[in-house]
Amino acid sequence: MANKFFLSIILLMIISLGFSQSRIKVHFPGAEKKTAHVWGYSDFISFTKTELNVIQIDKKGNFEFKIYLNNPKPIFIQVDFTRIQLYIEPKRDYIIEINAVDFRDAELYPKNVIGYLSPEFKIVEPTEHELNRGLEKSKELFSSFVDSNYLSLIRGQNVKFLVDSFANVVDTFLANYNNQYLKNYVEPEMAQLRLLSHDYSQKMVVDKYFAGKNLNLDDPNAMGFFNSFFSNYLLTKGKGYTFLQLDSVINIQRSYQALFALLDNDPLLSDPVLRELVIIRNVQQLYSNRKFDQSAILDILSDISRSKLRTEHRKIATNVRKRLITYEKGSKVPDFEFVDIEGQSFKLSDFEGMYVYINVWDTECESCLAEMEFTKTLFEDFDDVIKFISISVDANDEVMKSYIKSREFQWTFAPLGENYQFLNDFEIGTLPRYILIDKEGKIENINAPSPSNRFSDYFLKMLNDKKGNLIPKN
Repeated sequence: MANKFFLSIILLMIISLGFSQSRIKVHFPGAEKKTAHVWGYSDFISFTKTELNVIQIDKKGNFEFKIYLNNPKPIFIQVDFTRIQLYIEPKRDYIIEINAVDFRDAELYPKNVIGYLSPEFKIVEPTEHELNRGLEKSKELFSSFVDSNYLSLIRGQNVKFLVDSFANVVDTFLANYNNQYLKNYVEPEMAQLRLLSHDYSQKMVVDKYFAGKNLNLDDPNAMGFFNSFFSNYLLTKGKGYTFLQLDSVINIQRSYQALFALLDNDPLLSDPVLRELVIIRNVQQLYSNRKFDQSAILDILSDISRSKLRTEHRKIATNVRKRLITYEKGSKVPDFEFVDIEGQSFKLSDFEGMYVYINVWDTECESCLAEMEFTKTLFEDFDDVIKFISISVDANDEVMKSYIKSREFQWTFAPLGENYQFLNDFEIGTLPRYILIDKEGKIENINAPSPSNRFSDYFLKMLNDKKGNLIPKN
C-alpha cells in the first residue's frame, strides 16, 4: 500500500512539472527472451548517459515501456550489441518494428573495436506528421542542397541567392509537415547557412538562437550548434579580456563569480544566462589544458551547480563535474556484479584490500590472445596482491570457456552479461583494454599498461612511489 501511495505521489509530481506519458511497443524478431536497455542523454554538453528502462523481451520478441517527457527526446533502444535511435514526442504512442537479427551470428559482436549494429526499423504508429520521418526528409533536403552547391558555398559564389532560394524550399516543406519541433530542429541548420551567406552576423545568431532562454537544452541539434559555435570560445574567440586575466580568475582566484564578471566584457555574452552556459561548455574543455588548474575548474563547476540563474544549468554543471572526475586517479570505481565462468557471482567491491587488474577482451581479437600469455606470467608473480579479472565480450561463452580451459589460465574470467553500462562507464572503445584499481576500490589508472608493455615495471615503480608494500589486507 505504501509503495502504491509513493508511486502515485511521484506520478503527480511528474505531471505537475509538465511531463506527459508516451507508450512505446516494440517487436524485435530474434531478440526473444533477451534484455532491452533504453537510455538517453541527460544533457547535450556533458553527454551523460542515463538508463531510462530495462525490459525483459518476451518469447515472441515483444516488449513495451513508458517514458515521461515535456519535450521530444532522442532515445536509444539497445539489445546486446545492437541499438536503434529514434525521437519520442510527448503524448504520442509508438509501435516499432525492428528488422530481424540473428544474435547467434558472431559477426554482430566486437573483435577489436566496441561497435553497435543499427538494424533497420519501421515506425508503424504514429503516421501523421511523425517527427522521425520529418527529420529524415529534412536531412535529405540539406544534404542534397550542400552536395549540389558545395563548390559555390566554399568559394562564396552567389551564396546569399542560393541560401535564400533554399530557405523557400525549406519553408514549404515545414508548412506541409506541420510539426513545431521539426521547425525548431531545422532552424540551427539554416542559421549556419545564413552565416555562410553573411546574412547573419555572430551577434545576430547569438541574439536569435542562444540569448536568454531561447536555446532549447533538450534539442540535440540546437545544442550541437551551440557546442560548435562556442567551442574553445574563452581561449580563442572571446573579446574584452586578456589571457592573463582569464588565467588569474581561474588559476589564482579560482572563482566562478570573478570569471562570470570578467566575461561580462564580451559583447556576445552580455546575457547572463548564456554566459553561464558558455562557461560550463568551455571549462569542460579547459580541464584537459595543462595551463589550467584542474581542481580550480572543478571548484568553478561546483559553484555553478549551486547557481540560481537556471535550474537546468545546475544539473549540467553537476554532470560535467562528475564526468571529469569519474575517470580521475583516486575516484571511486562504479560497482558492477558479474558471474564468472564457474557460475559464482562477484562484485568489484569484493576485492577491496587488493589491487584489481581488469582487462576486456574476446577470442576474435588476436592482440587480446597474445596478451593472455603475458598475463599468465604476471598472475604467477603477483596473484597475492593483484586480483586479475578478464571480462569477455564474446558472442559465445562456450567458445571463450573452451579457450581458457585449453590454456589452463587460473585467474577470474567472466562474460560481460548484461553489464553494458560497464562499457559506457569506462568508455571502452578498443580491445584489449586494461584498468587498474587500487586497494581502496579507487581508480589507479583508467588506461593501465598492458602486460606486454612492461606492466610489471610500472606496478613496482607505483608501489615504490607510494612507499607501499606487497602485503594484502586481511
